[in-house]
Amino acid sequence: KDESGKPVRNPSRPLVNINDLIPDFSLFDERRFYRPLGARIWKAVPLETYRGCPYTCSFCNSPAQVVIARENNQGYFLRRKSMSNLRREIEVMIERYHPEFFYINDDSFMARPKEEIAQFAEMYRDFKIPFWFQTRFEDVDAEKLEWLRDVGCYRISFGLEHGNEEYRREKLRRRMTNEFILRKSQIVAQVGIPYTLNVIVGMPYETRELLFDSVRLIREIGSFDSLSVNIFVPYHGTPLRDMAIKEGWLDPNRQTTSVIAESILEM
Repeated sequence: KDESGKPVRNPSRPLVNINDLIPDFSLFDERRFYRPLGARIWKAVPLETYRGCPYTCSFCNSPAQVVIARENNQGYFLRRKSMSNLRREIEVMIERYHPEFFYINDDSFMARPKEEIAQFAEMYRDFKIPFWFQTRFEDVDAEKLEWLRDVGCYRISFGLEHGNEEYRREKLRRRMTNEFILRKSQIVAQVGIPYTLNVIVGMPYETRELLFDSVRLIREIGSFDSLSVNIFVPYHGTPLRDMAIKEGWLDPNRQTTSVIAESILEM
């Protein structure tokens, strides 16, 4: 702070080149790597293949990161690792930590050119360690899923979020139809990769009837084997938080909480 007590803010630095660095997890207790996934406990090491997200969902922090980077002349926040660097990172993780599983924590793993998924599958063929990722139904096709299944894809999480088409489009900025979701989910089931549906409840403007639209669509999809149901969290910098404040459902000074805690909206 300066003499008056005002915080002195450092200028924004250029974005990190994620191809230059390999994460170092040596400070973590080894027990931190063990995760329950698909009814088993695995020694699972996180793996980031790209940073950011090309989508603009109104409940998510990633769109704001893109805007902040652009406004501060830092460049484009969305950055993908080259396959050669990703191969080297995987080799280092195996050498250091001996993982049984890779937990790919990209916002939407399959939101990338198809040829890049082919390159990943070809590169990963040398390892074939089981892995998990999350993605969206827009990026599904049978060929891509088959490539990933054949090199070790153990399961996938798909962001559904809500079952009402109009609500998804108008409030969440997700423009998939229910018919499209049903068609894509059938492809996943036919390829044979187990998958989870991610759902959010308690969002601004949601009613009991809208919530049951989610229940009905989930039942119609049917081929998933687990659900991840989270309570809406109004993260700073997101349009849905701004909507909740505008409607008087959220104290602007209220701090956000865990996605499994009670809702902090007063609707």
